[in-house]
Amino acid sequence: MKTPACSKCKAEIPESDVNVANDVAFCRRCNLAQKLSAMVHGIQLDTHIDLNRPPPGAWYRSGTFGPVLGATHRSIGVAIGTLAVCLFWNGIVSVFVLLAVSSTLNLLNIPAPEWFPVPRMNDDVMGVGMTIFLWLFLTPFIAIGLAMIGAFLSALAGRTEVRLRPSEGAVFTGIGLLGWSRRFNPQNVKDVRMDEKRWRDSDGDRQSKTEIVIELQEGKAIRFGSMLREERRLFVAAGTRKLLIR
Repeated sequence: MKTPACSKCKAEIPESDVNVANDVAFCRRCNLAQKLSAMVHGIQLDTHIDLNRPPPGAWYRSGTFGPVLGATHRSIGVAIGTLAVCLFWNGIVSVFVLLAVSSTLNLLNIPAPEWFPVPRMNDDVMGVGMTIFLWLFLTPFIAIGLAMIGAFLSALAGRTEVRLRPSEGAVFTGIGLLGWSRRFNPQNVKDVRMDEKRWRDSDGDRQSKTEIVIELQEGKAIRFGSMLREERRLFVAAGTRKLLIR
């Protein structure tokens, strides 16, 4: 294990001031207790962050109902890359979707446009069984295509916000007014940190992502922020910790 260093003064913390069992490292110079796991993994949050000086693409507002911390998912590079993959994937899938739609319209005796492909098998019209099988087969591919479209739109206009009120907090992720919120009680927050999640994909390649974690007293946790750029994610994480952990 590498020697932990204080996130404030950057001085190394001696072994005598480290409690591995309780995941705590204490800096005597700053009189500050910090999470040992965050120090070891190199994901340390600035406890003295200036909320009024967010990095580009992030924001902090103190409104009538409470403070709001957030950042945009906007990334031109990610958007271009996602769009290229999205067009390739959905371009192929759309051919088979048109065949399924054409066959469905034919079975329902609904006239299809002349440019629709004619679904045939062994010089005969595709039957009900094969049409149903084709829709079932295409369902996961259509779902992946829709997820790619969502990822592209998120890279253009998506955002993540932490909204805090005295009796309720919420983490919103979405595009405009569309999205989902995960609510929690600010009084039940045990810790706010950043974790690096690692795994292997189906090909055995190593994958990883960094996310913000709001740990609650009842053992639950809210994980978010993996779509943010590192500088924005650090600001949101550190700001959320500063507002919730007193």
